[in-house]
Amino acid sequence: MTTAVGYRPQRMQVSWRAVECCVVGVLLLFHTGAVTVLFFTDPTAVAQRTLQLLLLPVYLITMLVAARHPRQLLSALRGNLLFALLVALPFLSTLWSVSPSITLRRAIGLALSVLLAYVVATRFTPRQFLLIVVAVLGTSMVCSLLLAVLAPQMAYMPVGHELRGVFNHKNVLGWNAAICVLATANLAVDRTANLRGLATILLIASFCCLVLSGSSTALVVSAASGFFTLVYILLRQSRGATRIVLILIAAQVVLVASVSINLLVELLAEGVDKDPSLTGRVPLWSLVDQNIMRRPLLGHGYQAFWTEGNGEAWNIWTELAWIAPHAHNGFRDWMLSCGIIGTIPLLAMLWRVLSRGAWLHWHRPQEGWLWLNVLICVFIVMNLTESLLLVQNSFLFIIFSAAVLMVSAGRPRA
Repeated sequence: MTTAVGYRPQRMQVSWRAVECCVVGVLLLFHTGAVTVLFFTDPTAVAQRTLQLLLLPVYLITMLVAARHPRQLLSALRGNLLFALLVALPFLSTLWSVSPSITLRRAIGLALSVLLAYVVATRFTPRQFLLIVVAVLGTSMVCSLLLAVLAPQMAYMPVGHELRGVFNHKNVLGWNAAICVLATANLAVDRTANLRGLATILLIASFCCLVLSGSSTALVVSAASGFFTLVYILLRQSRGATRIVLILIAAQVVLVASVSINLLVELLAEGVDKDPSLTGRVPLWSLVDQNIMRRPLLGHGYQAFWTEGNGEAWNIWTELAWIAPHAHNGFRDWMLSCGIIGTIPLLAMLWRVLSRGAWLHWHRPQEGWLWLNVLICVFIVMNLTESLLLVQNSFLFIIFSAAVLMVSAGRPRA
């Protein structure tokens, strides 16, 4: 077979944009802890150090991607100075931390994790971000179900019959499944994406993982995502006094749920035949509140309270006969870390983001702000019983941070 004279075979070209999307997706997948934790089930310090070493190339790649767009990163920093302050406070807390070395090390991990959130927020639109989250979590959900069929001894918890899939614990699978249900449901009703069939399949898979995980927090998050989605849809369709009434009703429901969380979780646990103390959370919160009041202004230093060198933590562990890794409440843990001086900018940042996100959804719904608003709200709800707020190497906090930064950058136009 002869070729035409002067013919030159065309080389396959891959754009940097495609590479960037794949790299960001892989980095987010790694932060979920999927698959990798199954090979490091040993709780010893050696396994923990190995996992920490695996994060080094992830951090390096994140910095390389971020270095390509310095102006956009600076613009994102200026767009939400309160959020930047929250990331800087852990470094400042080394001055009064009960364990300065641990605080500094974990503050660096937090800053590098948030850097990935800045990359996502500056390089993708809300709808593109939705596609990435669906790709990352949808893959994890499908792999979890496949692992349950092919290797059930690895897919289920060692004690009990709850599914953990490719994650190290059933609760982690439940949290990610709840977010995946939210993301795939939004993608299924998004007419512009034209991926309704795939989104429906992933929605079914994530719902199965949600139920099989048996996580109470995940079920509450799913219920909350439905509630907030309905609220935002009604707000978009309402006008004038009706919108004000809806806002007041929603605010009252959230406020009552937040204030009476102890009673609500006890009633929920009894309803689903679980421990009314939520595996010791309720008595833990009482003891944590007492320690918050001992250093209310500055706290004990970023993530320094729950360390072996802190005698106050040992007092709690001894009284409960349980070595709790954290307060199982993101807001309480943040107050333990940075006290009132850190809580005030946190609440101000959340109020600013929620109000701006609502404005963007009301006036520019075609850009996909609905799912970001609901994501921010359900993450806040999740931190009422779990500690995922301002923590390093957490996929859920990274996507929450990206949503916050996207909303901050979407400035309202007159």
